[in-house]
Amino acid sequence: MSMDLTFLGTASCYPMPNRGVSCIVFKSDRQCWMFDCGEGSQTQVMKSSIKAAKINKIFITHLHGDHLFGLQGFMCTLSLNLAEQSSQQTSQQTSQQTSQQASQQTSQQASQQTSQQTSQKTSQQTSQKTSQQMSQQMSQKTSQKTSQQTSQQTSQQTSQQTSQKTSQQTSQQTSQQTSQTPSVEIYGPVGLRRYLRACLELSRSPISFSYVVHELEPVEEQLPGDWEDWHPEHTSCGPLHPGEGEGRTIRRDETGAWHLFEDSRFVVKAGAIYHRIPCFGFVIQEKTLPGNSFPVILGDTHDPSPLTSLAQGADVLVHEATLENSMRSKAIEVGHSTPEMAATFAKTIGAKTLILTHFSQRYRPQGATLEKGEESVCKLQEEAAAVFGPGDVIAAQDLQTVHILQHNS
Repeated sequence: MSMDLTFLGTASCYPMPNRGVSCIVFKSDRQCWMFDCGEGSQTQVMKSSIKAAKINKIFITHLHGDHLFGLQGFMCTLSLNLAEQSSQQTSQQTSQQTSQQASQQTSQQASQQTSQQTSQKTSQQTSQKTSQQMSQQMSQKTSQKTSQQTSQQTSQQTSQQTSQKTSQQTSQQTSQQTSQTPSVEIYGPVGLRRYLRACLELSRSPISFSYVVHELEPVEEQLPGDWEDWHPEHTSCGPLHPGEGEGRTIRRDETGAWHLFEDSRFVVKAGAIYHRIPCFGFVIQEKTLPGNSFPVILGDTHDPSPLTSLAQGADVLVHEATLENSMRSKAIEVGHSTPEMAATFAKTIGAKTLILTHFSQRYRPQGATLEKGEESVCKLQEEAAAVFGPGDVIAAQDLQTVHILQHNS
């Protein structure tokens, strides 16, 4: 069973023509989940091999725009895609049923014509026979007509019953398809539900599928120092959006984690990390294979230490590296990390692979032509590798897919 990560956006702050902002898609054999959805993410999805309609869970690390502003647009586009698919399926079923009915009608008409031709031939032959024979034949014709009329009535009744059954079956199938349309579950900090509802309602955007927003309630140590000075209302209020279902409020449990989701194969948990606003890292734990086979995806942070225990032994750590090592003080001031900080945390949790992302626009993509004084993300990769030591350090590129190797214990 395979697992991989596709990086749809690797820039910080705002999108550029050659680089989108934060968005990652996790894929396994049966799951397709999105982590963050910055502005323009739906365009990046279209450029990739990801099928938008397969995404049924979205995880938002925090409420900064470069991780969130693409969500409402992606939801609207996904709604249109699913509605078109449903319409195409209904059209195909209707076409098939029409074809079957036409075939049945043609068969009935051919049968009636054959019966009429046989009757005419019989009539000509009997006209040459004796009166007694004609009398007998007339009696037979009367019987045949009665039989034909009865057959036609029976055929019409059968056709009507078949048409009614077909109509009922089509209605039932359409109803079942509507109820089986994949719903989308969205996870993120308190305030996400209010944000998405306001965006969709004020733009009067209908959604063709059901969705829910599950909110993670932050703890006090995640709140910035000026939280009380600038604290907009985060609690959702008023009626639900027509496509919205009731979501959960998820609180930190006794282990220090937020338990988000679990099925037969995966457990997804969140842990606190420190940034300028409440922010989370997500841990995807694989249940069915021995050993540690799971990725850890962090949001923006200058200190992910609260996640150390939960992330221990990760196969892959996705960690931001916004600025180079020489700008450490500036990075921490704005709540971000350097390659050295990312590599140090990766070593602390025993990660096998470190993937850097969320690069400042001052660093050009790999392979770009550099003008005098410009640096590329290769510098950030080299600085992380110098600390991380043996193992893989990857500076993610837009639309790059990284396969997660599964290790046995």
